[in-house]
Amino acid sequence: MVKQGYAESAAKFKLEANVKEMEEKSALKTDLLEKKWSSVVRLKKQVMELEKVNKQLKEEAVCARCEALNEIGANMGLSKVPGDGLPREPEKYTLQGHRGKVTKLVLHPFYNIVASASEDATIRLWDYDSGEHERTLKSHTGIVNFLAFNPNGK
Repeated sequence: MVKQGYAESAAKFKLEANVKEMEEKSALKTDLLEKKWSSVVRLKKQVMELEKVNKQLKEEAVCARCEALNEIGANMGLSKVPGDGLPREPEKYTLQGHRGKVTKLVLHPFYNIVASASEDATIRLWDYDSGEHERTLKSHTGIVNFLAFNPNGK
């Protein structure tokens, strides 16, 4: 009403309708909503951190179990029990570049090269130490499902 030039009418309406009390209540509700939302966000962050710690503890428990089995096996004259061979967090590099799903990863037997095959019909070569993209091989016309280096390094 004030924008249309009815300032006096708007002031009388506010006085009669006790609008100030409503504005204060709505401000309180807005503040309360903001505080609640901040609490939810903070709790969500804490949950994510606790889930990460939980995952790491589970992995450590698996490693501890493997060590215990190795110790028992050594006492019995058996060879070591191998681990699962999976890398642990935190990851060293995130190799990004494929436009489709990665179907195969292969490490070169001698050089610090990782090759990745993908559904985007490409093979990408990466430097293992730096995580840098070296080159893309684009000669395929369809999905690349398999990839291998010759054991002698060729």
